[in-house]
Amino acid sequence: MLANYHTHCSHCKHAEGTVEDYVLQAIKQHFDILGMSDHVPYPHRDFGYRMDMTEIWDYINEVRYAQQQYGRQLQILLGFESEYLASQRAYYEELLDDYGAEYLVLGQHFFDYDGDYKNAYFITDTADCIRYAKTVAEGLHTGYYALLAHPDIVGVNRLPWDRNMEEMTDIIIDSAIECDVPLEINANGIRRGLVEDKLGLHYMYPHFKFWEKVAEAKVPAVVSADCHAPSLLYDNDVKRARAFAEEMGVRLIDEIT
Repeated sequence: MLANYHTHCSHCKHAEGTVEDYVLQAIKQHFDILGMSDHVPYPHRDFGYRMDMTEIWDYINEVRYAQQQYGRQLQILLGFESEYLASQRAYYEELLDDYGAEYLVLGQHFFDYDGDYKNAYFITDTADCIRYAKTVAEGLHTGYYALLAHPDIVGVNRLPWDRNMEEMTDIIIDSAIECDVPLEINANGIRRGLVEDKLGLHYMYPHFKFWEKVAEAKVPAVVSADCHAPSLLYDNDVKRARAFAEEMGVRLIDEIT
């Protein structure tokens, strides 16, 4: 089975292609399941790099149209990628109950931090990776999320792999097991290329130290394109991500919903 649950489109303002463009690409590449999961807008704050609240129904209607037009050729799912912010729990329930989202992906790009939010791309102290992980765990325990995207995304900060990073990994793995939520090996991390440090040559994410522990714990995972252009839906980096999973001994699954 060929599936992708982490798919963006032009509504997020940093991707190209319509929903239909991705659907046609998925059909061309013989996909069985395509999950559209563009970044959710927030009613309380503009975080940028995502659709406006006024566009949310346009996005939903485009996915519904694609389901009607192409549903016999592949399964198309309506989803959103969202952060977990404790103050927005009612909104996430609204997405699932009122807007009709068929699944949510947890992509913790920023997280609750001392009364405001911290960007996961700008962490300078590994102790904050533990705080990141605890918000991820809290989000998973709500039951809202079908997939945890790029769980090791803090690797972009190129921090030393220390006890805090180990604890972060353990918190995420434990919560994924407890909540029965698969983890994602993200091809966008592969696209960022290799870096070299005291651990040798490796990806910032998927980080091999993180995925060693995932494999040992036998947590199920999926490979996602996290594509921002139709041509990236099943490109060489997705194939490299699958090879990484095999090399690490990670158990891959095909369906998350």
